[in-house]
Amino acid sequence: SSRPNTPTPSTTTINMSSMLAAFQKLSPSKQLSFQTSMNAALTPLAPTSVIPSAPTSVTPNANASSSLIFDITKERSTPISHSIRDVYGIHTYILELARNNQHIPFSLLTSKTTRRLFLESSTLKFITFYSSHRGSAPTKCHLLDISQFTAESDITIPEWHEAWARYLRFLQEHASPEIHTHWANHYNILREHPDFTDNWTAILTFDIEQRAS
Repeated sequence: SSRPNTPTPSTTTINMSSMLAAFQKLSPSKQLSFQTSMNAALTPLAPTSVIPSAPTSVTPNANASSSLIFDITKERSTPISHSIRDVYGIHTYILELARNNQHIPFSLLTSKTTRRLFLESSTLKFITFYSSHRGSAPTKCHLLDISQFTAESDITIPEWHEAWARYLRFLQEHASPEIHTHWANHYNILREHPDFTDNWTAILTFDIEQRAS
């Protein structure tokens, strides 16, 4: 005869009568212990208590659909640096030239010359000048001799940008808003020329003529 199939755990039946008979033969203390263990085995595990987290507030990004590459929130913070302009500013010798209606060459507004004006003033040369304001009697004064500095027509492109930065700050403090805006626009037009470097000599010449007129 063929060997009977071994019942799988899923098809095995529990003989409740035999279990009950065996249970009744146990002492009261063992019955209690058996009942406790069976209750623990048959009781389903309680679901793990999960504390709901606070909903994350998502701020809509107005630029989400834009093509921005850089975001200020991702930039590394850097210490504030102090440039040469914060240390020296505009020297009073330049202010005196302006007060006496003299052209201010940009060679006087470069970083190199600014340091010289403030740190080596005792070595500088001056000229005697007689100023007259609105028909008043000429007044004798001493102005900075600009011939001791590099010619304005020989400054480099970086020096030109340095000078313009100082000149615009100078106008912001000592000129009307209209004048400041006029020269700021003038500078922006020149520096944004599509062939700036190739036309540097012509641009500088034009710039000097406009400011000296």
